[in-house]
Amino acid sequence: MSLTATPDTASATPVAARPQAGKLRSHRSAIPPAARHVRGWRYFAGLFGGEHIAATEFVIGVTFVTMGVGTVELLLGLLIGNLLAVASWTLVTTPIAVETRRSLFSYLEQITGPYFSKIYNSAILLFYGALAAAMITVSAYAVRFAFGLPVQLEPYPTSFAFILITLLLGAVVIVVAARGFEAMANFATICAPWMLACFICGGAAALPMLAFSVTGDTAMGSFGNFLDVAHAAIWTGTTPEGEDGITVWEVAAFAWANGAMVHLGLIDMATFRFAHRKWYGVFSGVGMFLGHYIGWIAAGLMGAGAAVLLGKPLMALDSADVAFSVLGYVGILAVICAGWTTANACLYRAGLAASTLMPSMSRGKVTAIVGGFIVVAACFPFVAQSIMPLTVYGAILLCPIGAIVIAEHYLLPRLGLTRYWSRYLGQPLNTAALITWGVSLGFAVVVFMTGALSFYFIFIPEYLIALAVYPLAASLLGARDTWPADEARQAAREEQLAKFERKRLEEFGEDDDDDPSLEHTARLAKWLLVGAGMVLVFMIAFAVRLVVTAPDGEALVVMQRDFFLTAAALTVTYFLLSMAAMRATDGPDSTEN
Repeated sequence: MSLTATPDTASATPVAARPQAGKLRSHRSAIPPAARHVRGWRYFAGLFGGEHIAATEFVIGVTFVTMGVGTVELLLGLLIGNLLAVASWTLVTTPIAVETRRSLFSYLEQITGPYFSKIYNSAILLFYGALAAAMITVSAYAVRFAFGLPVQLEPYPTSFAFILITLLLGAVVIVVAARGFEAMANFATICAPWMLACFICGGAAALPMLAFSVTGDTAMGSFGNFLDVAHAAIWTGTTPEGEDGITVWEVAAFAWANGAMVHLGLIDMATFRFAHRKWYGVFSGVGMFLGHYIGWIAAGLMGAGAAVLLGKPLMALDSADVAFSVLGYVGILAVICAGWTTANACLYRAGLAASTLMPSMSRGKVTAIVGGFIVVAACFPFVAQSIMPLTVYGAILLCPIGAIVIAEHYLLPRLGLTRYWSRYLGQPLNTAALITWGVSLGFAVVVFMTGALSFYFIFIPEYLIALAVYPLAASLLGARDTWPADEARQAAREEQLAKFERKRLEEFGEDDDDDPSLEHTARLAKWLLVGAGMVLVFMIAFAVRLVVTAPDGEALVVMQRDFFLTAAALTVTYFLLSMAAMRATDGPDSTEN
């Protein structure tokens, strides 16, 4: 999943000369702030590498196992789906973000008016609120395990102690999201590489156990051996009930839909408006193939390995059971950190959406109120159990909005219609956009209720329907008219931005050296980060050692205990080095202003 944070414009470095004194202020006002604070490719590679390694990966990867997908179907389906997701960021999201240098929320209000924006923010509140509740529940699973409380398998809570733990964790999430999100975001940045290492280590640690359960031998000598073991013990092609599992195309559709609300739905315009070039969407592949492809596969390995080790069906385990079985207490910490950091980001976004609906209240107070409802929902495990359908529902709900914006920006001018026609009419609500959204959602509901199309595919024709319906509705409701004076002013502003972009590209060319962090990051911080990275390499190497050198089942148990202790020590070392690097990077003046 994508939990995209908007880049910090205050810390970005302007890349074009300021206008000379005496130039018209209107020229400057035509240039959005993002155009003056662009980022290099390293920023986006790092951003996506961190944001798409989250608590959802624990749940989704294990769920694929219980859905009965086959091994080849999973590997190929995830490849296709993640490639489609990267293509969507590259061909849809980034170009319009760079052309406008606007966030979706800003551009959507220009296109559809303030009333439609409020309706859209209500949908954002609903989606991110549900996701935040699910992530709080995942963290509560880990604390539940630490206190020896029973696993929560029912849709409702079966333990008062679990409810109490969830409420306490939720209270912490609310306080941090309302007051200290920046610090939490920095902590999440530190956690992301370590969580990826935990996924890889967990998958590697589970492989010998799975091989031993299938062949009686811990050895995994070739990729063919891996496929045999995976087909027999992990992704078998049938559900626990013996029914056929989902197909390769359903896997691909889910992998594409998992982030569709932010790429096809254009929420990530907020991020890519700072991109140096239009093709920077390709760097979303860092998150797709590290966080999603590797993360989901590793989580599936961990789940199947935990089921073998504990002698229980995977359906009877939660994420804490799985993580502890293959990673020890490091796994419990990983579940807590993943759930906590993801919940904070989601609650923060839900709070921002809610604050637009209640402008008279402070954002912190609104976040606290919304958080209260979210924490109550988090006490019900069915929310966390519904992560996979929740992300697809998000795509179905929000993707049509992206189609409306794409149609307004690209299709209307090509069809001889007037872009921004609703704004020129002075409409507070773009009726054509509302009709399009309603028709698209109506189609989705009918298809879902009748079973005419697999749930995972619905967002694709729905998106195309929105692309077709909006120009038609707009042409009938006013887009055929012209407003010469308004259009001339808008064209002048767009030309000023285009000239600014051309000048910036001429002056700065390729951006290999434009990342300010390369100039201003302290040398000490660089060495600390290198050290932290090497710690994670050692941690992964110790896990891979289990696959390569474990001679038999008894020796494997001993080596796993050694790995648990080693992983714990390396985890402490990693966090100490990373936090020291962050302090060195911030410098002594980081707290000013």
